Amino acid sequence: MRPGVLVICLVTALTSCKVGPNYKRPAVPAPPQFRAGETQPTEASLGDTKWFDLFQDETLRGLIREALQANYDIRTAAQRVLEAQGQLSATRSSLFPQLNGQAGAARSGVKSPIESTAGVFGVASWEIDLFGKLRRATEAARAELLATQENQKAVMQVLVAEVASAYFDLREYEAELVFVRESIQTRQESLRLVISREQGGVGNQLEVDQAKTLVETAQANLALLDRGHEQTENAINFLLGRPPGPVASGKSLTDQPQPPQVPAGLPSALLERRPDLHVAEQQLVAANARVGVAKAAFFPSINLTASGGFQTTDLLGVISRSGGAFTMGGIVDLPIFDAGRRAGNYKIAKAQHEELLINYQRAVNGAFHDVSDALVGYQKTKEYTISQSELAETLRDQIRVANMRYAGGVSSYLEVLDTERQRLTAEQQLAQAQRDVLISLVQLYKSLGGGWQ
Repeated sequence: MRPGVLVICLVTALTSCKVGPNYKRPAVPAPPQFRAGETQPTEASLGDTKWFDLFQDETLRGLIREALQANYDIRTAAQRVLEAQGQLSATRSSLFPQLNGQAGAARSGVKSPIESTAGVFGVASWEIDLFGKLRRATEAARAELLATQENQKAVMQVLVAEVASAYFDLREYEAELVFVRESIQTRQESLRLVISREQGGVGNQLEVDQAKTLVETAQANLALLDRGHEQTENAINFLLGRPPGPVASGKSLTDQPQPPQVPAGLPSALLERRPDLHVAEQQLVAANARVGVAKAAFFPSINLTASGGFQTTDLLGVISRSGGAFTMGGIVDLPIFDAGRRAGNYKIAKAQHEELLINYQRAVNGAFHDVSDALVGYQKTKEYTISQSELAETLRDQIRVANMRYAGGVSSYLEVLDTERQRLTAEQQLAQAQRDVLISLVQLYKSLGGGWQ
């Protein structure tokens, strides 16, 4: 066998070894089904739905699209991906020979003679990755890149949920504002009636004061709702990277389409769908590789260097007086004593790996809890909304009867006062419940890993 081929085969054999543990996904037991989910789950899941298919309000779709382009966190996450790509490229470059060019000139002597030299050289260096230190470092950098890319998806997912939730908050404020403005108008009409009855000697000043209290309470409520409405608009604009200002209105709460079914799917599929779990796993992969880097530091390393070029004693570059020059060499770095530095680094790497393993297990178990909580929240919020709707309808009838009884002199204004307070409260709570149904749907969608597709 030729010597060159022998060297190549020897280097290949040596560099095929990688110390340290190879990554294997930890076993995290998944429940057979989500609590409050389907008793016989299938692969179909709400989390596989694209966000623009789930949200059927064109105004909301437009806001989400704008946020995905202009949001500050989205733009920052994109830059972090570029940083991680650069880090992987820089780390991976250590696997290959490095080539640099050098040029220099010198003039030396004591009185006479004075000698001048000049040269141009190419310098090559290569660290042979005998025990996988550089490959493990590259493996860690690649995992960090994947974690950063998955984190970008997680940021998108959170942003979609935040914009949708804030949008539904805005629609809820608008619904409450309608109820309160209508209530103010109705109460002002009642106040005029009470004043007229008091002036006619049928009523009394107490009833007038009670009617004024109803009007003033509703007006104070209106001011609070206006404040919340504008602040929510400002929050949405911030998510979109806009200055504060109004936000376009879309479909009302009651007109927002909802999917007829919300399947949770298989719990085991959650690990493949949720970006935050991918982030946790890739961070674990990187930590596992860094254990190999720390372990490889205990073994020898070999650095090969070579340089070659031309050297002349004529600074003016006379060709006849120039000649070739080269050097070749190798250095073996054999760890002997470092006062515990390598052992300490290895201990750190092992502890970091165990910490991230616990974080991964916690993240997976937490994801199962998120879905179960979101399923219960969505189901019970819908049930509460149905009951609240019935209560609001009952109180609408009661206030009509109470006003008729008061106008006919059958009852005092106190009955109207109490019923009207209950009715407005029920209307506002109904609007809040309708909003909560939509927001709980968003939370369920997010917990199932939807929103980044």
